Amino acid sequence: MSRLRRAFLLLIALPALVFAAGGLYVARWSRTALEPELGRHAAGRAVEYLRLHREQVTAQLRLTPEQLARHASALGIERIAIYSASDQLIATFPDTTPVPLSFAGQLTDAMLAAARRGQTVADLVRLDDQPLWLAYVPGEGRVAVAVLRLQPELLERFTAATGYELALYHRDTLTLASRDGWPEAIPQALSDSLASFDRALSTRLAGTQMTAAPVKDFDDWELTGALLVQPSDAAPSLPSLPPGPLAGLILGALLSVTVLWRIAAGPTQGFDPRRLRRGIALALVPPALAAAWLASSDARSSAQASDAALQLGARTTETIATPETLPVERLARLSGAAVAVIANDSLVAAHGIELSAISLAELGGAAGRVQAGERRLAYRTVELPGGTRLVLLSSPLEDSRKAALFWLAGLYGLFAVAVLIFTSLAQTAGSAMAYRETITAWAFVSPSLILLLIFSAAPLLFAFYLSFHGWNLLEPAKPFVGLRHYAELAGDGLFWNAAKNTAVYSLYVPATMCCALAVAILLNRSIKGVALLRAVFFLPYITSFVAISIVWQWMYDPDFGVFNWALGLVGLGPFPWLNSPSTALLALIIMAVWIHIGFQMVIFLAGLQAIPNEFYEAAMIDGAGPWRRFRNITLPMLRPTTFFVLVTSIIGSFQVFTFVYVMTEGGPLHATDVIVYHIYQNAWQFLRMGYASAMSWILFAVIFAITLLQFRLLGRRMTPS
Repeated sequence: MSRLRRAFLLLIALPALVFAAGGLYVARWSRTALEPELGRHAAGRAVEYLRLHREQVTAQLRLTPEQLARHASALGIERIAIYSASDQLIATFPDTTPVPLSFAGQLTDAMLAAARRGQTVADLVRLDDQPLWLAYVPGEGRVAVAVLRLQPELLERFTAATGYELALYHRDTLTLASRDGWPEAIPQALSDSLASFDRALSTRLAGTQMTAAPVKDFDDWELTGALLVQPSDAAPSLPSLPPGPLAGLILGALLSVTVLWRIAAGPTQGFDPRRLRRGIALALVPPALAAAWLASSDARSSAQASDAALQLGARTTETIATPETLPVERLARLSGAAVAVIANDSLVAAHGIELSAISLAELGGAAGRVQAGERRLAYRTVELPGGTRLVLLSSPLEDSRKAALFWLAGLYGLFAVAVLIFTSLAQTAGSAMAYRETITAWAFVSPSLILLLIFSAAPLLFAFYLSFHGWNLLEPAKPFVGLRHYAELAGDGLFWNAAKNTAVYSLYVPATMCCALAVAILLNRSIKGVALLRAVFFLPYITSFVAISIVWQWMYDPDFGVFNWALGLVGLGPFPWLNSPSTALLALIIMAVWIHIGFQMVIFLAGLQAIPNEFYEAAMIDGAGPWRRFRNITLPMLRPTTFFVLVTSIIGSFQVFTFVYVMTEGGPLHATDVIVYHIYQNAWQFLRMGYASAMSWILFAVIFAITLLQFRLLGRRMTPS
């Protein structure tokens, strides 16, 4: 095997190895990312479960201090002390050591302040080295401080229902646990992380993987402890990734390397183009099929994870003794899902989703999938007393799968680029010099190519991905909607109005080209001050478009604008330039002509100065006048320049945004609403990123088609003979 052949094999084997190894890692990462995500979901449910229990404790204490003392035993109160407004002890029950008015630092100080404002508050504290509920109850000029027993089965009830073991820590010290064997204290670093990130975190303590969630005070402000969550054997489990797709990924990469190696081992003098194209197709198809198989399998795992999360929310709801008494908003927080309530065979309430988006006919079973607007959601039904049904709708665990698919597609894209580079180099196999030249060329191109892939190709592909998903920045679910956005565009009157306005606005291009060519001809001579005149014409194009828009907005003002003042001198106007649907777009076109004349003038000027003077001298000797010289020499020789200006200006006209955004905001009555501004509105005002991405791709297709048509119809004719 020659050194060149070995280099070829190494060149293609490395990307194939990276693709296969990266695909395996991404698949494993997606799978392992779902487990911590499910753990964080369980931790959220546990925190809401404890918060709800605290709210129930607080609710039953909304009595006067004297009533609390009379019904202390029935309410589970172990001790109660009543203090006056001047902090003097008035009474205590039972007749033992009274509960201090304030202790344990900032927590009870904040609770006392809330009670003096008339708010009944309760929270978990450690008193005499025991976990207890401490409550502050306001009265007329009095404050009662009550200590309640903490039910020992509080955590066990959650564990029995959900399968997740819990350990509650107060001030980093173990307070209550559903089983033995938990660490006596949590590390300070974990406490600091919980305080900093303010969300559940996956962690490893005592050699065991678990989830830690922050526990806050009664006011949901100060961090008072942590809750550790660990799945038991009864917890909802996730299926393992089947070996078939993983093996297919490896075999696909190996098959691709084999095919490409046979290409490189072919004849040393030239390549059959058909054989080369067939080889490239055979090299790219197997890895693509393997990646699609892996993505499909991963999608099923993600769906099963969503079902597990929904099952966890339903089990948490069932731990509450009287869930039918809770408001629907509180049930949604407890279950971590969107909630709909069905009573008497009709939808009566919902939270996190619009009632109109749900079809009652699709909610017949205990669990399944339902179409909710643009989203396809999993649902699970919880039966409540009285024949009421609670429907939990959610798809909370899709983000890890989407990230995995994105990275898998990126790896395949890099592999495809490597295949194309390899085939380009393989064609130079017969010449060492050609091989070295090709390697050198790719080395020089690679930095720009890498930047192009990262900052242009990757966002372009991501926008294409978004166009098939209902992507809202405020909603965690990003469902796949297929071609629904593109179908919606077909019936979107505002989009077609924006397309019409964009097409009309692009008419400034031929007008500007005529004016720019005339100015370029006038300034294409050696006269005093011509350089200054050229700079004056070019200056608007390099000035900030925002600044220009603000100035022209003032010039178009119907009361104080320069245009109406000048027209008034000759008895015309005033005209509502930007305030009337009939003149607003025309006003933008006039400004666009003024701005772009300078740029097009410079291009035409360069084209004029490239025309040899001998042509004009010969024409003058033959008696040709200025018009004939312009028609028979200048225009034909300017065809490439004219074609360049036409193509780039048409592309720029379809991308207009700044003038509309600053001056009219698409108004009045959508008279200046253009496609790019319409895309901006849907993306950043209505937060419909998927729909905006679909519009972006339609705009790209239109610009590409127009540009291709220009090349086909005018490309050859614009080449001077």
